[in-house]
Amino acid sequence: MNATRMFRWAALAAAVVPAAVACSEGSDESTPELSSQPDAAPSTPIPMSDAAVSLDDAGSDASIDADADVDAAKPMRTCTDEGWCHVDVPDGQTLRNLWKDASGVVWTVSEKGNVLRWDGTAWVQSFAAGVPLYAIWGSSPTDIWVGGGPTSPTNAVVPGVLYHGTGTSPATLEWTQVAAPLTIRSLWGTSATDVWATASMPQRVSASDPSYILHYVGPDGLPGDGDAGDAGDAAAIGTGWLVDSASTAFKAHFEKIWGTGTGDIWVSARGAVNSYTQAGQVIHRRPDGAGGYAWSTAQPTTTDKPRNDTFGLSFSRESVFIVNFTTNSSGYAYYHQGVSTDDGATFAWTQHAAAETGFADRSLSVVGGTGPNDLWAAGPLGRLRHWDGTAWHVARAAVDDVTPVQQTVYDILASGPDDVWVVGANLALHKTAPSNP
Repeated sequence: MNATRMFRWAALAAAVVPAAVACSEGSDESTPELSSQPDAAPSTPIPMSDAAVSLDDAGSDASIDADADVDAAKPMRTCTDEGWCHVDVPDGQTLRNLWKDASGVVWTVSEKGNVLRWDGTAWVQSFAAGVPLYAIWGSSPTDIWVGGGPTSPTNAVVPGVLYHGTGTSPATLEWTQVAAPLTIRSLWGTSATDVWATASMPQRVSASDPSYILHYVGPDGLPGDGDAGDAGDAAAIGTGWLVDSASTAFKAHFEKIWGTGTGDIWVSARGAVNSYTQAGQVIHRRPDGAGGYAWSTAQPTTTDKPRNDTFGLSFSRESVFIVNFTTNSSGYAYYHQGVSTDDGATFAWTQHAAAETGFADRSLSVVGGTGPNDLWAAGPLGRLRHWDGTAWHVARAAVDDVTPVQQTVYDILASGPDDVWVVGANLALHKTAPSNP
């Protein structure tokens, strides 16, 4: 048997490995180099060969060679029948957060410190911060905030970074740095003069470790300006950025911030139980009835153990999801659905075991979607699930039905059933319309 035939049989042996572990989820391992020029067009990827053969391929060596030549001419498949397309991640970066601008263009940031913009065919570099970035949000394609900060192996108090990108077009943004007291963990806002951020240390060891909720009220803003609920704000940390009074009212390690409007903002955090023990905490900002706004604890009441890595998502003022807020005695996670009938003043919480999604153990950590009946969930193992209002379904994300998506997922952005982005560790998936409906 010649070398070509031996290669073909080796490929066949690999192809018939049982696929039960995959649940038809997959990943693309290619990691092209990132252009050193901002907004430079990426090089055209080289199609890879497909070496798989069928069991009844028993022709001569000549016919095998001919088949191999035909297979080599075919580009590697990058999208599944369900519409999940595997997008190359430049330099194998870890992508942490997603944001879509008003024109429909998707942006992301990476732990390598890059701001990347999807141009329709590839990620294009817009800016390199030089330190890990974890958050992005903007009011328009030419008004974008990103944040992050350097890592600290000793968990020391190290200043973070905020960058403001402005310009006449997305391709010509100029980035200005603003000082941040700690690493920026999350960004969210309602307008160019109403932007929120959380700033925390990498790990909260003691209840005395600092953490902040920051509020941007515009370049000319002063403490308390334009926000009747922030009269207790501390001095500005930078042009227009204030330390919100919730930072001292709630001693916690603030993480994720999200909402639906100025009067509906949520923050998940690690609250202090004592000097060295933290537990999950969720606070909510809403109208106080006197023309201002007030923060209050607004989380499920539970006898289970609150976790530290809480994540949330709101679909309206009266519909919110919180994942990983609690675990049972065995360490298995829950997610909670909150429904309000009084415009978000109070919520009734329904607790669900994460195992309902098909996830094992504690692997549920991030959610995204367009509504209570269109919810996506993922976690450290990368396996995606979809809730359609009736049941959870496995996302068919593998292009070869053999290799599962195993990378950690950090964010999900959904605009509709055929427009979903998922990013994580060397991972970028884009769900489009199914190829075989």
